[in-house]
Amino acid sequence: MKVNVGISTASYYSLLETEDAVREILKFNVSCCEVFLETYSEYSVDFGKLVKSRLNGMSAVSMHARTQHFETDIFGKSPRQKRDGFDWLRRALDAGHELGVKYYVYHGPMTIRSDKPIAPLAEDIERANELATERGILLCWETVSWCAIHSPERLREAAECCPNIGFVIDIKQCIETGRDPAEFVRAAGSRAKHVHAMDYDARGVHALPGKGVTDFAKLKRELDAVGYGGSVILEPYAVHAQDETAMRESIEYLRRIFEELKDGPRE
Repeated sequence: MKVNVGISTASYYSLLETEDAVREILKFNVSCCEVFLETYSEYSVDFGKLVKSRLNGMSAVSMHARTQHFETDIFGKSPRQKRDGFDWLRRALDAGHELGVKYYVYHGPMTIRSDKPIAPLAEDIERANELATERGILLCWETVSWCAIHSPERLREAAECCPNIGFVIDIKQCIETGRDPAEFVRAAGSRAKHVHAMDYDARGVHALPGKGVTDFAKLKRELDAVGYGGSVILEPYAVHAQDETAMRESIEYLRRIFEELKDGPRE
C-alpha cells in the first residue's frame, strides 16, 4: 500500500520558529508534514490559522506537543493540576483542528522503562482521546524508549486498556529499546496509524534513513501486512536538518520505498 512521506517541523526545533519551519519543509516538495507545537503561545486557534496559512496546500497530517507542558498533568493527583492539564490539551487540539490534522502524537508519562500498569492511566487517556475525536483527531500513543510504550508487550497492554486510540511507531525509539521495530508494528496491527522515521548507524549514532542500519524495505512489508495506510514522517534532529543535501537524499530514499513501489523493494 502506498503511503505519503513527509517531514516534521520538529526537525528545525531550536533553528526556526514553527511557522518558519513549515516554509523550510516546502522546499522539499513533500505532500505532508507534522506540526510540532513548541510552546504555550502556539496552543491556540489563531496560531493554527497562522501555520495553516503557510502550508501552501501541503497537508498537516499530525501534530505533536511538548511532553513536559501538560501531557503528564492530565494524570495529576491534584484536581487543579488535572484540570489545567486537560485545559492546555484542549487548546493544543483546537490548534490542531484548525490545521486539519488527523492525529495527535502522544508521548505519555515518562516512566524510564518502568513496568507500572497502564490500566490506571486508561480513563484519562480515553478522556483525552474523546476531546481529540470531538475535533476530528485521533490520539495516537507513541513508542518511546523512555516513556510508557517502551516494548511490544507494553503496546499490547495499552491497546487492551485503551481500545479507541491509535499508535505511532517511532523507528529510532524502537531501536533504542533494543527491539526490532517490526515487533512494534505487529503488536500495533491495524491500529498503527503513523510512523516517525529516523535511524541509527552501525556505530550507534543517529542517522538519517538511508544511512543507517534499518531495512526500511522490510519495514514497509511489515506495515503492508497490517494494512498500514498512514504517512511516514522524517523526524531528524536539528543537526541533521541543517544538511539540506542529506535531507533530500533521505526523503528520496523513503519515497522510493514507500511511495513508488507497490509492495516495497525485495531482495
